[in-house]
Order: sequence, then structure tokens, then C-alpha cells
Amino acid sequence: MKLRPVDFASDGIYLCGLAHGPKSLNESITQASAAAARASTVLSKRQIKLEPRISEVVDENCDGCAYCIEPCPYDALTLMEYMKEGAVKKTVESDPTKCRGCGICQATCPKKGIFVRNFRLEQLSAMVEAVLMR
Repeated sequence: MKLRPVDFASDGIYLCGLAHGPKSLNESITQASAAAARASTVLSKRQIKLEPRISEVVDENCDGCAYCIEPCPYDALTLMEYMKEGAVKKTVESDPTKCRGCGICQATCPKKGIFVRNFRLEQLSAMVEAVLMR
């Protein structure tokens, strides 16, 4: 039994009916009602709090190699180009509404150009050392 049968991996997207899988008309209608109810709970809020664990780009370290973009399961990263001091600079931009803080981008970046807030490599290393010292 799935606890949230109409929820999708990304917040605010709900799946129902035949898009979910083969089912009868009655099941489709029931799922559509559930999806509408879930959507109404989001729409009724004045503000939506974002996840505190989101990826942040360190522009000085990011060279725009884009190694982090394809592995992101939430499609939260995009490659950007801009002019800086007369030269074209490439960097990655993170969308905080899509990011879930999984850390895959941080693990794939060879230049330490992106990290998950409150989970820098130095912080993770300190946590591991603290556990090993016990």
C-alpha cells in the first residue's frame, strides 16, 4: 500500500487515472478526486516553505562543466552563460523550488563548485571524524 498514491516525486505535481497505470473508471475518478484534494491543500496556503537543504553554487569554483546537471533526478540545475570582464563565463544555476537536497550534484562536481546547504565536504568530514573518534 502506497501512503501518497497521487503524489509525484516533485512537489505540486499529482498523478492520477490512466497516467498512473491501468485501472477502471471508478478507480480513475477516485484518484482524480484525491489529486484535486491534494492540489487544493497546496493552493489554499498563503505561503509555501521551501526545503532548507538545497544546492548552492559557488560561482568562483564552478567552471560550467555541467557534470552535475544530467545526474540530478529533480531537474533542478541549468547551465547559464554570462559576460564577466569581457569574457563568456559558464556556471550552473540551482532552482530552489525543484531541489530536494539529495547531494548528487555535490558528489559529481570535481571542482567543489556546488554543495548542499549545511552539508559542505568539510562539515561531512568533521561529522565522520566525530563518529569514528567515539
